Amino acid sequence: MDNTMKSNESRKIAVISSGNGGQSMAAYFKHLGFNVALYAREAERVDMFPDNIFSLSGVVEAEVDIDLISADMGKVVKDAFLIMVTTPAQYHPIVARAMAPYLVNGQAVVLNPGRTFGTMAFSQVLSECGCKADILLGETDTFTFTCRCIELRKPIIYKIKDVVRLGAHDQSYADELLDITHEVFKMYSLAEGILYTGFSNIGMIFHPLPILMNLTRVEAKEEYKYYMQCISPLVAEMLERLDLERVAVANAYGVAVPSARQWLADCYGSRGNSLYEQIQNTKAYKTVLMPTDMFTRYVFEDIPTGCVPVSCAGRAAGVKTEIMDTMIRWASLLYGRDFRAEGRNENLIDFKSFL
Repeated sequence: MDNTMKSNESRKIAVISSGNGGQSMAAYFKHLGFNVALYAREAERVDMFPDNIFSLSGVVEAEVDIDLISADMGKVVKDAFLIMVTTPAQYHPIVARAMAPYLVNGQAVVLNPGRTFGTMAFSQVLSECGCKADILLGETDTFTFTCRCIELRKPIIYKIKDVVRLGAHDQSYADELLDITHEVFKMYSLAEGILYTGFSNIGMIFHPLPILMNLTRVEAKEEYKYYMQCISPLVAEMLERLDLERVAVANAYGVAVPSARQWLADCYGSRGNSLYEQIQNTKAYKTVLMPTDMFTRYVFEDIPTGCVPVSCAGRAAGVKTEIMDTMIRWASLLYGRDFRAEGRNENLIDFKSFL
């Protein structure tokens, strides 16, 4: 073990969520030599881990021993200088509520990613719970890895993204937050703020619409490659039109965000004459499989925490989002629930205050 890893051993990082991203990130941080605690919301989930040995593969090959896997939030975040929240964004309020009694001054809490207006929702719940800790709260515009964990304790990191933007909830500590995250991810760069990271939410473009346009395949649990086979030329064309709406809303708020095509070029170096060609030419996407559960986070995360707030922001700014609105309504009818009412809507966020 080199000197850097020895110096990291006494420094603790907490990872909140034991899903694909959480297991991948916990194993990666342990590989870097940090003391790592992994949080699972249910004790039953903790019991699923026969031991704490993780076999990490993909861009990093390593076998590591996670220091703690627990459903006790207090134990997980205690003494952690960095807390990475990797749960799907619809669970941010639940996580904030569980974390509120245990946070202390100086801890950095990063929503990875925040999706759209993530730190606002998180901060609001902390305040409602009476949390007085002076923390450094931030969010990324995308999840740092392209990864999967098809088998428990065997995360696969297909790609560590080349470009990830970090937004601070309060710009007064943005530089300090960046310094902290640079201890683990040098590719992070500061965004102008949470409007940039929020409107740069590419998950809302790449996730729900392809699922809705392939829902019978998902329902049949067919084994298809998500990006390579489910995003056909027609689906990709619809995604480009949806993306134009997202960019137009951002522009109305004075925020210049990259298009989906530019984002692919920046994060993956993907090239092509259309969005379809760029997706097909993205190496990290080649083996990613389609979800086989209709109740996938691609719908239940990305619509209420991405499409809904961008649609509401568009309404407040007088920007039409016809495809986005149709998708929200379509998903609500298919799943028998009101995603707009459940999501980050006008009742939670004063969108006009940003204009």
